[in-house]
This record gives sequence, C-alpha cells and structure tokens, in this order.
Amino acid sequence: MTPAASPLTRLTRLGLLALLAGGVACNPDPGHPDEGVDYRDGLDGGTTSGERGTVKISEVLWSGSVADDGTWDPTDVFVELRNEGNRPANLSGWRLELDGPFNVTWRFPDTAFEIPVGSEAFVATRSTGCFPNPDWVIPDLRFPQGDGFRLTLYDRDERLMEPVGSADMPPFAGGYDFVTSYSMERINLMFSSAGTEPQNWHFYNLRPCPNSVTDDDVNRNLACYERIPNNDQVSPSCRRHTLASPGRANSPDYSGAYAAGGFD
Repeated sequence: MTPAASPLTRLTRLGLLALLAGGVACNPDPGHPDEGVDYRDGLDGGTTSGERGTVKISEVLWSGSVADDGTWDPTDVFVELRNEGNRPANLSGWRLELDGPFNVTWRFPDTAFEIPVGSEAFVATRSTGCFPNPDWVIPDLRFPQGDGFRLTLYDRDERLMEPVGSADMPPFAGGYDFVTSYSMERINLMFSSAGTEPQNWHFYNLRPCPNSVTDDDVNRNLACYERIPNNDQVSPSCRRHTLASPGRANSPDYSGAYAAGGFD
C-alpha cells in the first residue's frame, strides 16, 4: 500500500507545476524568425523564390537590333539573366524595374520554364525580330537610347535580387554606331561582381579572325562572328550588324573594352 503524500510534498509538487506552467506561459515558442527586409535565404517557398544575387542580369541589348540590310529597330531589345544559384529558378511573377528618363515596371509572365543552374535565359520584346527564341516575351520592354538607366530585378515576393547600371551616368557599355548594335555584357568573374560598377561590363566582342578569313574585308566580321558558338540565338538575318549573345555565355573581354555606351 502506497503511503499518502504529506501536505508539504503535495504543496511542493503543486509549486513546481505552477512554476513550469508559468514558464511556458511567459516563454511561448517563438516559431520561425522573421527574415530581414529585402532578403531571402533561398530555402523557403518554391522555385519562384529567390536568393539575393543568385539570379543576375548578365546582358542587356538596350540599343536595338540591326538587320543585315542595315535596318535599325530600336524597339527590338532583350535582357539576359543568369542563374548562379544551386537550384533551377522559375521567374514567373518576378519583375524588372527601370529607373531613368522614364520609370516603368515589367512583370515576367507565368510559365513553367525554369532557368537551369549555371545557365542563361533571356526576355525580349517579341519573337518575330532578331531574337526569335526568347524564354519570355514582355511586349513593352524598352530602354532609353543613350541616357543612363538602372535596371533592378525582384523575385515574385518583391524581394530584391540585384540592381545593375546607373540612372546618373550613360550606359556602361553597348550602343548603336549607325552601322552595328552592340550589347552590354557583364564580365565573367569567378567571384561576384557588382552590376552597378561600370568596370564590370563591356561591349560584345568578336573573337580575333583566323588567318584564313582575314583577307576577306567584306565578310570578315560575319565570318568570325559565325565561328562564335554564343550567337545562335540571334537570327541569321541579323548577325552581321547585331552583335550579342542572348541566352548564351558572354563573350570574353579581350581588351578591357568597357566604356560608356552611346551612339558615337
């Protein structure tokens, strides 16, 4: 037969229970901590969530395209993005925001397409111009012609991914010289480079011509350009005068050829 607990023992147990209950009441489970403003760790949400800096703006053709017959179309532009994260990225609902002579925001259309890890993809104004196979189409995508602009990328939850360019100075590279249009490409670095610094951008560059075609003054650039594997997303009818690499790795910067973009 178990002896009855003494009144003192019962009071002690009640006190302990009250103390524990009070501790629970005063220290509730805090749950998952809130994330900081404009930052996401990349582990929550689906593939439409982003982690700052893992999806980068890697190329901008702001100066339009030029067909082989010399016709310049300033509305035929594109923006390339590179996925430097560790999982595929779905940009459905993400947005691009342009600040400059005019301010405008564009949203990426909903799609099942995901940028594979380590790959590039691009958004263009249409699929009927010099860039017939864009991964997304935003019909009113446009850029000021020679004036400075800043382009900022946000994920679906409007978390900041990264800004590039500057609204206070001319475009960092690229432009149209009345014959050829060049894209603004980000330099390829092993480690991250800030998109808001001009030294991290350069004009699209042709590789040096092999000796076998250097004596062909008329077709020299075209012949060299067609030997570069990163131009296949440019229409064959535009490759002579539209030098860009949409959806492909950027051209190397052979000579430190970054400079303010323009029309001269």
